[in-house]
Amino acid sequence: MANETQIAQEITRINEKWDNPNARNGLFGTILKSVDVAAVRGLTAKLEFSWPVTAIAGTNGSGKTTILQLCSAAYVAQQGGRNYKIGEWVRNALGDETPAFSADSSVSFSFWDDHPTVPIPYQKERTRWGYPRHGNPVRNVEFFGITTFAPRIERRDRLHVFKSKLEVKGSADFSPALLESISTVLGVAYPSGTMHTVGLPKGDWTDNLPQVRRGESTYGEPHMGAGEQKVIRLIQALEAAEPRSLILLEEPEITLHPDAQKGLAWYLMSLARRKGHQIIVATHSAALFETLPMEGRILLARTKQGVTVVPRAPAIVAARALTRVAMTNKDLILVEDAVGNGFLCEILRRFDKDILANCSIVSIGNTDDVYRMVTRLRGEGVRAIGVRDPDIGDAPAEGVFSLPGDLAPESLLLADANIAAAEGMLNGVTEAFDRAKVAGLQHTGSKWAKQVFPALAHEMAIPRELLTDRLTLAWLAAHQGEAVALVASIRAALQ
Repeated sequence: MANETQIAQEITRINEKWDNPNARNGLFGTILKSVDVAAVRGLTAKLEFSWPVTAIAGTNGSGKTTILQLCSAAYVAQQGGRNYKIGEWVRNALGDETPAFSADSSVSFSFWDDHPTVPIPYQKERTRWGYPRHGNPVRNVEFFGITTFAPRIERRDRLHVFKSKLEVKGSADFSPALLESISTVLGVAYPSGTMHTVGLPKGDWTDNLPQVRRGESTYGEPHMGAGEQKVIRLIQALEAAEPRSLILLEEPEITLHPDAQKGLAWYLMSLARRKGHQIIVATHSAALFETLPMEGRILLARTKQGVTVVPRAPAIVAARALTRVAMTNKDLILVEDAVGNGFLCEILRRFDKDILANCSIVSIGNTDDVYRMVTRLRGEGVRAIGVRDPDIGDAPAEGVFSLPGDLAPESLLLADANIAAAEGMLNGVTEAFDRAKVAGLQHTGSKWAKQVFPALAHEMAIPRELLTDRLTLAWLAAHQGEAVALVASIRAALQ
């Protein structure tokens, strides 16, 4: 399976191109920068694509599929390719259905290489979508829906009906690069593989049938597991796509183990770098979503006011939490990351359990993400505040406050004095801390702390949440006044 080193290497290699406009445009061409949707299937939202591989996550009904389908219509197909149009996806209402679009509906696309924006309004008088007559960008688009790679054993097609009469008409061996990609995603070595063309002794009907060797066994597609077959078929199809394509994938993680989902994220990054593809994935997979860098993650959360777009989301659970807030009318507190979340939870658990019981605390990203999302949600009528790391400071008029202290929470909790104070609750933490410091070499400040903190949890053989809890208790014993002041500010803001 793909390891952390391989994943980090792909991210670095992509960034070397992506961060240089000339290199980026040379590799990827006219890459989609944003899609702005107004009143299509009840969705009004703008998504910015800040990296060549983007995962869009969210609860069911949040609009992921709609976004994927609309993005397919951003380009004119290359010669021989398929043209996708909005009208293919967004149909007229049937019977008493709520209409999927109206006279106010529109979709527009912008691009990274400064190609002019493409606006596509719905033209009610002409009952059609108003594509520009000239100047539309040209690009190959490949759309892979959920049913594209249904398990062969479940299709009951001609291959099953005539399997005793089939003949091999031709064969092509898998390339070493293809085998390596399949093996890395699935975490199993496949030393060889072949694509057979099979058919009947008479007639023109043929079909393709992959066959692989694994260990001592050689077997074909009808005897593969659903996930195994899907990965082999998907990687073959993606490798065959024209360079610089827009690749759209709907929930490709279905049937895959979490380790394979993580491996798939690695493969998609590798493919984008090698072939100049832009890849957009609609997913429910935390493993896939959180393997990508923050720049490649977007969450959609459906609230009472519509869909809230969360760029650079740290974790897929934020979508569920934001949606839950809308359904339960709980108060919402946004923080930067998991350590800040645990730090604040412990403060509230100790000094105001009522606030903790009546709110959802959601990790949302960096300090700018917290400020932006709080401002937006409060503007939509959501009872939301933000509590971010203390290096920026409070903005109480906007509902944003700072955690206690003057450093990021990881740095506060990993201070030598706090580690010593925690020894009574975590026997051996001082020695483990000395070993964990190795993970922070070549880093300083909060970056050092963010490397050492998970390493310390590993050295102690305890979950990161438990480590946060114990170190926070040690810190609060000496800083109760600061914590009480924060709780008072939160209580006043929510009231």
